[in-house]
Formats: sequence, structure tokens, C-alpha cells
Amino acid sequence: MKTKLFLLLVFFLATIKPSMAFQEMQDHRVLFEKAKYTMETKADLKEAITLFELLINTYPNEKEYAAKAQYHIGLCYEKLGLKQAQIAYRKVLDNYPEQTEAVKLANEKLSLLLRTEPVIKEEDKAFNLRQVWADYELYSEGAPSPDGRYISYVHWDTGDLGILEIATGKKRRLTNKGSYDESDEFAEYSRWSADGTQIVYDWYNKEGFIELRIIGLDGSNPRILYKNEEVDWARTYGWSPDGKQILACFSRKNGAQQIVLVSADDGSVNVLKILEKGWPKNMNFSPDGHYIVYDFQQKESSSERDISLLSTDGSREITLVEHPADDVVLGWAPDGENILFTSDRTGTLSAWLIAVADGKPQGAPELVKPDIGRFSTMGFTRDGSFYYHFGGEFIRDVYFTKLDSETGETLVPPKRTIKSFEGHNLSPDYSPDGKYLAYVRRMRPDVLCIHSLETGEEREFSLKLRRIELPRWSPDGSSILVTGQDLNNRWGVYQIDTQTGDVTSIVLNGGGGDWSYDGKDIFYSRMNDNNLSQIILRERESGTEKEIYLASDDGRLYLSCSPDGKLLAFMNWGKGVLKIIPAAGGEPRELFRSDKGEGFGRSITWTPDGKYVFFVIIPPGNSLRQPEQNKCSLWRIPVEGGEPEKLGLEMNYIEHLSVHPDGQHIAFYTIIAKLAEVWLMENFLPITK
Repeated sequence: MKTKLFLLLVFFLATIKPSMAFQEMQDHRVLFEKAKYTMETKADLKEAITLFELLINTYPNEKEYAAKAQYHIGLCYEKLGLKQAQIAYRKVLDNYPEQTEAVKLANEKLSLLLRTEPVIKEEDKAFNLRQVWADYELYSEGAPSPDGRYISYVHWDTGDLGILEIATGKKRRLTNKGSYDESDEFAEYSRWSADGTQIVYDWYNKEGFIELRIIGLDGSNPRILYKNEEVDWARTYGWSPDGKQILACFSRKNGAQQIVLVSADDGSVNVLKILEKGWPKNMNFSPDGHYIVYDFQQKESSSERDISLLSTDGSREITLVEHPADDVVLGWAPDGENILFTSDRTGTLSAWLIAVADGKPQGAPELVKPDIGRFSTMGFTRDGSFYYHFGGEFIRDVYFTKLDSETGETLVPPKRTIKSFEGHNLSPDYSPDGKYLAYVRRMRPDVLCIHSLETGEEREFSLKLRRIELPRWSPDGSSILVTGQDLNNRWGVYQIDTQTGDVTSIVLNGGGGDWSYDGKDIFYSRMNDNNLSQIILRERESGTEKEIYLASDDGRLYLSCSPDGKLLAFMNWGKGVLKIIPAAGGEPRELFRSDKGEGFGRSITWTPDGKYVFFVIIPPGNSLRQPEQNKCSLWRIPVEGGEPEKLGLEMNYIEHLSVHPDGQHIAFYTIIAKLAEVWLMENFLPITK
């Protein structure tokens, strides 16, 4: 009997799959990543604390992960505004003294938390951070009403301006433009009048530029306040306390950028200041209406900013905050005596207060909340509570997988390629020799990165471009072509030197570029003056251009040149039609058409042997907010004709394909919308004497 039991046990152990054993060994790591995901992406801090505590209790011998879990418990409590944060950080020091990295981080947190105590006096109400709302729909730069009852926002699916009643969760649209299929117009920044009865907001109109509009809280009396095609972009920052003027920035077609006051009555404009280094991230009126506080770049193309006070008659300006750090205005407190701003001067982004009187700083700034993280400011309410929001943006990450070049079978599951700045990386492109991967880091402004696949080392280029998309290596590897937006908000095609980072403008009003096979020519797409889709061949040396394709209903085109340079594959994002055309021009040939209401991802690419074109199908109903319900899939189709083949790769979302020269490795990035959270910080202002 014992022998039989022993043989059964041996047989059972022999049949356990290696993957199962591997999974058992990885349980503490899987649990940590699940807890971290719950904290950072789902924003469920209480559930994250429960998961981190489960890890600590279940795997007490995994000291490294237990220490990291304990540290993250502190981060969760700190975001919740609870004093347990200090206790949690202290446990890292007491229970895991040998975990030097976690101890170092916890010590830094404790030090910063202790420094906040002079700002919050004993007689004050308890300092508090709390979440007001969380929703995928709360998108863009809205604001709280002065009484804190409502939040203005942009409805994600249509671009309409809406308001949310915080207490009930009831939402109401103030505009009703229809779907994006009906209209490309949308709202952006919005700010409330001091009496809370009106909202001024930016509106991207059908002519392709921003206008300022005003509407009542109940949707009444909508009107265009300011519209001028010479001002191609504008941003609203707020109302004057007396309700007579709107504070805004204008970007004119001639390149001038201005701080302006717009009359709330007749839309007349008073230019206060010509800007030389880009727009402020934020500006505010003082509560008495005598001054404007704004932040500005310390030098051109710098990410560090200082803060100034400007009198509303434009006669006087002083520097309020001058420091090597990145300092950004959050708001002028309703007491009129304090200005809230963020700064990374202590190594992490924290909230600070500086006292002001008669347009002058009163002493040094004081720390209010350490390590508050990156967020978008929404503004103060009358009672001194400050509202801000996280999320609502896209999470982007670069992945790669390996396919069997013959069958298309997935040989290696998708793995995240770039581990730094997770959630901010997109648009990968393999170099011609397969040794490097170029990609974009979505920052403010974007950064072009070149990642060595052999050593992991990276080079970064901070370009004088706000946005970068669709990088494409030149055939000789000396340059990268990008679609980019310059500091004047103009989109075009640019060439980047891979050694120096020097930027050369190729053409404005174009995008989606690719090289000819020898690098002597460039292909790009654009919409012409008659709103027709074009593909243009441009000779690099002479700059002469030739139209090789024209259509009336294709919209913005995405294209890719074949390895031998003889053909162009192209398609429209969102439309299920893929075509091929001779690179020198001629009649296009339809390669694939979807008849199931499907769309394409914004990328197509060729296999190195030129036999297949890869593309991505987006199924009907796919949503960036909940893409896991209807996943995108990778396909290929023979160039000579034949049935399309669905390959083994399905992901929540797939963008910008790039095939390695070996024909097997494929890089791409995924994109999903992050849950938007509205928070408020209260009881942090010093008591007014």
C-alpha cells in the first residue's frame, strides 16, 4: 500500500506543469503588482492597502517585497490624507532595517511629513485630503463652482461641456453638439464666474481654431464671446472678481503669444503682456482683482518654471518665486494672503504656500503637502478648499512580441519593453540594423528616446516640439522622421538627427511621414485647402513635391513604404479599407475592406521581405475606457492578394506597429484611458489674523 501511495505521489509531482510551479514561486510578486495596479490605475486606495497587508502577512519571509508593500501602504494613507501614513513609514524603518532602499524612501517621506507641521497650527481644523469623485467621463480641465456644489467637465464621448452635481452624482450637458461623427468640435478649459451663474469655456470650432464662449449654469444665454481666425489657439484661465473680464492666453497666426484680458461684455481685448517663452501652465486673478499670478519658463525649452505677479493694468511686474526648481501656480487663495503652488525643490513634487501682501512676497514659501504627485489644477472654492484631479489621461506602454514568420503564431507573449516612465511611452520604431528602438515619451513637452536593445542604455532628446508622433528611422539610421507640433501649435513633418538631436522642419500642415527606400525622398499625407486627402512625394534636396494620390472621403491617411520602395500601403484610421498604390503614383488597388463595421489602428507596416502587410483591426464597440471588453487584434494580408490572416496577438489596444529586421519581433504600444479622480485639499490655509 505504501509503495502504491509513493508511486502515485511521484506520478503527481512529475505531471505538475513547470508553469504551475513557476507561478507558485511568483505569487508574492504577482500580489505586489496587483496591489500596485489597484493603487495606481484603479485608484482604489483602501483595497490596495488590503492587498499590500495581505502580502506582508502571507509572505513575511519575502523581506524585500514586504518592505516595499509597507512603504506603499504609507503612500496610500498619505493620498487619503490620513495620519496613519507616518505610522506606516515608521514600520518600514522598524521592521525592515536591512532593506536599505525602502528605508531610505521611508525616511525621506517621514522627514517631509514632519516639515508640514509648522503650516498646520494646533488650533486649526485637521488638514485633510479626500476624493470627491471618480469617473472615466470627467475629462479635461474643468473647475469647481465657487460654492463647491458643481464641477464643470468635458464629456468624453462627444466633447460637450457638462456639469456634475457632486452630492448627487447627477450630470447634465450644457452643450449638445452631437457625436464626433457629426461634428469635430469640442470644449476644453472652463471656469466659473465669481457668482457661480456663468461658465466661460474654450471651444474648438468647425473652422479649426479656438473661440471663447459663455453659457449660464442652467444652459441659458449661450454666446460666443470672442472669435478671431487670426487667433488659432486660446485658453481660458478665469474671471475677474467683479465679473467684467476674462483672463486668457492667445496664440496668433503670426507667432505672437499674449496674456490678455477679454471684456465679458463685448469681447474687446486688452493685451497685458507679450510672452517669449511659451504659455503659463496656470494663471489667477488676486481676490481683489489688482494682480495676476502666473508661472513661466526660466529659459526657452526649459521644463523649470518660476512665478511672477503682474498688475492688471500691466504697469508693474515682480518675480514672486525664483528657484532652480520647477514651480507652477495652483491658485490664489480666497483669503488674498496666500498663493498655492507646486515645486520639486525637495526632490519630489509637493504643494507649497507663499504669503503675499500688496503685490509682494512675505517671507519664504512653506511646505503644505509633500509628494502630492502630478495632477491638473481645478481651483479654489470660496471656503478655501482646493480642487485638483488625477487621471482622465491615457496610459501608454511599449510592448514587443515574437511571431513565427511563416505561420504568424505568437511565440513569446507580449512583454513591456520600456520600464522607465511607465504609462508615458508610445510609438516604437526599430532601427534599420535592429540594434535600437526609437520611441516617444509623452511628457510636457514630449521627449524622443533611443533605446539600445543590446545594453539597455538610452539617449533622450528634448526637442523644441510640444508633441511628437510616428517616428520613422531613415534607411541609413542617421535621422528619424516624426510628425510633430511646434511651440506655436502647428503640426508638420520634422527630421531629427540621431546624433545631435537637431530638428529640421520638412513641411507644415502634414503628417504620417515615411522615407523612400533610399532615403532621398519623403512621403507624407495632408488635407488640402479643399479638404481633400492627399499623399505627397517630396524630394529632400530640391523640396519639389508631387501629388501621388487624391481622394475626397479618406480623411487623414496613414502610410508605409514597402522595403523595395516600389509600393505604398495606406489606410484611414477608423475606416476599414486598406489600399496599395505605386510609390511613383498611379491607380490604387484595394487590398482589404472590412464589411463588419470594424476600423483600423493608426499603423500599418510591411514584413522585411515585402510579402505581407501587417495591420490592426479595432472591433465595433471598442472603448479606450473599457477596451478589455472588445480587444483589438493583429492581422496580416499577402501583398499579391489573398485572404487576410488573423494572427495570435490580441490586446486591449494596439498602436504603431514596427517589425524588426529579423521579421519575427514586433514592437507596438497599447493605450487605455485612466480613471479620472477629483480630489480636494482642505484646512491647510493659515488662520487669517
